[in-house]
Amino acid sequence: MTHESKSPTATNAKPAPAEAEELWARQCPLFWDMTEAEVNEVRRRLKPEVHPKDDVILREGKTFQVLWIIARGECEVFKMVKSNVEQRLTVLDPGSVFGEMSFFQPAPHSASVRAVTEVEVMRLDRAEFEELESVSPAAVKKMLANTVRVLADRLRRMDDWTCELFERPDGPETHRKEWRDFRSKLYTDWHF
Repeated sequence: MTHESKSPTATNAKPAPAEAEELWARQCPLFWDMTEAEVNEVRRRLKPEVHPKDDVILREGKTFQVLWIIARGECEVFKMVKSNVEQRLTVLDPGSVFGEMSFFQPAPHSASVRAVTEVEVMRLDRAEFEELESVSPAAVKKMLANTVRVLADRLRRMDDWTCELFERPDGPETHRKEWRDFRSKLYTDWHF
């Protein structure tokens, strides 16, 4: 049976053990290059939330301006494709971040995230982020730069993989042409 969160609110919140908390915080790319004081300013604004196994934390097509960091457990990212079939994109471990695209650009989520195990996430709401901006602009600047790094890395890996897939000699010429056209538009058309 699949559970789905009705909204991104904390349920059954409980603190993570100190060792686990330190591990996810050290692994989280949002904290790269931050001072201890800056990390503490961000962490003060994070709210813990626990989701049972199979709970859908965010649903493709919905819009929540929330940034989630996995503190404990695993989540899977999946997307609905033809005929309402779920396509798993990846599994996220502690320290991983999700929801960042809709957090920084209000738009529907491009994929769904479901708890593979019981999961504890630390959530940062947009209002808390805006408060952080006034208290610690340096921390916000580093968070933004780190998010850009994460997204750029994902885009680079996706581009490499897709190029390899479509440039195979056994692939139909039509798909290779469509991919080249898409790549061209991706790097020249800006839609905000």
